[in-house]
Amino acid sequence: MNQTAKALALSRQALALIEEELNRKDRSEAIGTATQLLACKRQLSEMIVELASGSLPPIHQRMHGMGHMIADSWPTDSKLADALLAAEQAYRRA
Repeated sequence: MNQTAKALALSRQALALIEEELNRKDRSEAIGTATQLLACKRQLSEMIVELASGSLPPIHQRMHGMGHMIADSWPTDSKLADALLAAEQAYRRA
């Protein structure tokens, strides 16, 4: 699997996890705020479009920021955080 295909797969997996978190009925143990989750969803959706179309901008112009948000306010043992970080890093390397 090449870097772009790997990034696309990881981004799709992370997007599915975001959807699960947004649809969670019990928000008492939720990861991130709804605003954060929606921002991640938007970024992942844009990343998927770029990856799928093969129209990636130069590395220094690619989207980023989820990692900073996660490091600043999310628990370190979150499966969702791990998935988002992996997707963002793979996208930056694609």
